[in-house]
Amino acid sequence: VKAFNVGHPNIRINATKLSRADAYSKLGAALPGGTGPDVAQVDTTWVGALAKAGGLHQFTPDEVGAIGVAGAFAPAIWESSGKYKTSQTTAIPWFVDTRAVFYRTDVLKSLGIEPANAFGSWEDFDHTLDAIQRSGKIAALGVAGKNATNPAADFAPWVWEAGGSLLSEDGATPEVSEARSVNGFDEYQRLGGKYVPPAVLQKNSADVEAMFAAGKFAVTISGPSLAQQLQQPKTQGGFGDDVAARSGFATTPLPGGPAGRLAYVGGSNLVILKSTRHEDAAYAWVQFLAGVEGQTNYVSRIGMYPALLSAAGASVFAGNKYLAAFKVQVNTGRPFPTVAAWPSIEKILAADLGTVWDTVIAYHQPMAKDALQTVLEKAATDMQAAINQAA
Repeated sequence: VKAFNVGHPNIRINATKLSRADAYSKLGAALPGGTGPDVAQVDTTWVGALAKAGGLHQFTPDEVGAIGVAGAFAPAIWESSGKYKTSQTTAIPWFVDTRAVFYRTDVLKSLGIEPANAFGSWEDFDHTLDAIQRSGKIAALGVAGKNATNPAADFAPWVWEAGGSLLSEDGATPEVSEARSVNGFDEYQRLGGKYVPPAVLQKNSADVEAMFAAGKFAVTISGPSLAQQLQQPKTQGGFGDDVAARSGFATTPLPGGPAGRLAYVGGSNLVILKSTRHEDAAYAWVQFLAGVEGQTNYVSRIGMYPALLSAAGASVFAGNKYLAAFKVQVNTGRPFPTVAAWPSIEKILAADLGTVWDTVIAYHQPMAKDALQTVLEKAATDMQAAINQAA
């Protein structure tokens, strides 16, 4: 805010911090009545639903151009700038969140595993985890299960890499129960069943990150914020004094499947509400936050990756070796489609995938593939109902 006020001394920013769930529900309630804040940070997956509600300012080409034309942003994150399959821009990309592999370099070295050969493909990943597990020195993998921040985002890369998809290209039909999609869901839950201790699968994402830092397992999958925490001392709220940081860690892109090496790319965008009575000031604030200065200074502090390509070239990002894997994924990853039903779809997938993890935890092994197929058929039916309702 101080940096913004240097150039805009007459604009006062009154900020309100909300949880992700509260922010979505309050924005959804405010839009129909023409109330709410002037500017809001929104999850990329909310854009379709909020745009359909009709309460978002539509940015003109000149307004977009003054911040950065479409090509100035990471392609995947720009896809979330408006309602799915439209040319409207109702949200400006701010920062990116994607997940990569974190691994203990000392563990791989002790087992004679070359990092360059350890994570390239699904087969490589499985062999590496198997070798770690058979060593008996440390648990191989740690990921959150039903209590993960966003289970759909955890499974999606494996579905895409199997050649499957969550929705049809037009966003109108669920495809989670199609054969290739099921293969992807199965691959990820199989890894959980084989290599993740059941107690870890019951934790939330933040707890799993702390456990990796504490040396409870050798490999995890997480976002750039974990890389930041592992470089910060405990006095600053980080994990820099813990086992993983002291023993050595590195990052690498997710392993590739039959259809290639893909990752989920999400994050946060900035929107202006139509109801604002301070349109010029609101735009100035968005322009600052989404510009190079705002992305370089603020986004780096919260441990995310910038949406603006020119900001990604700043030394705070480009000079950090732990962020190289995320740069690769941001440039080659995929977003979720900004269909109006997506927030509902996300809840459906969280609930149904939660039953998969419940079974894995209860039996200490992967769910049988035919049982997984049944779960995904139910999910597809529920997703279709949500799509129809949002139409």
